[in-house]
Amino acid sequence: MSRRSPSILLLVLFLVLIADQLSKLLIIEYFQEGQSLSIIGNLVRFQFIYNEGGVMGTRIGPSWIYTILTVFALILIIRFLISDKTGKMSSGIALALIAAGAIGNLIDRIRFGKVIDFIDIDIPDIHFLNIYRWFTFNVADAAITAGLAIFVIVLLFQGRQTAAPDSSKPFIDVQGNPGDRQ
Repeated sequence: MSRRSPSILLLVLFLVLIADQLSKLLIIEYFQEGQSLSIIGNLVRFQFIYNEGGVMGTRIGPSWIYTILTVFALILIIRFLISDKTGKMSSGIALALIAAGAIGNLIDRIRFGKVIDFIDIDIPDIHFLNIYRWFTFNVADAAITAGLAIFVIVLLFQGRQTAAPDSSKPFIDVQGNPGDRQ
């Protein structure tokens, strides 16, 4: 992918952040906590809940711990963006998605002390893990997940890209003798 443009990364960040905050404002305005609305049968529904824990309902302590972890993650993302010499657009977009999601959920933690979640998707049951519906999430969580997936793919394939041999340089065989390219 091409070299990254800071203006495109900021656009991605702001669009995701606006979508996240606007969707949460609409949920607060039109739903009571715990209220549910079917969107696609039982497969997809909106259900307004507050999540005091972390991703997928994890609980490692009080909400302020998640606030500190989020600020720390944002510092790492910014540091990586500044120090990344490759400048690849794909990794920049991935980090912009992660940062936008983190900021969106951080805004909730600062405003409410917890995160607003509302997207509820049914998945095939995973009995051995006692999972019968997916965890309720929001636009910020979806952006973080998409960003992490893109970032992992970029990291996995980054080392596999090999440059074509430069035909302007002389070819030297394994024993150090000049030779012809085939």
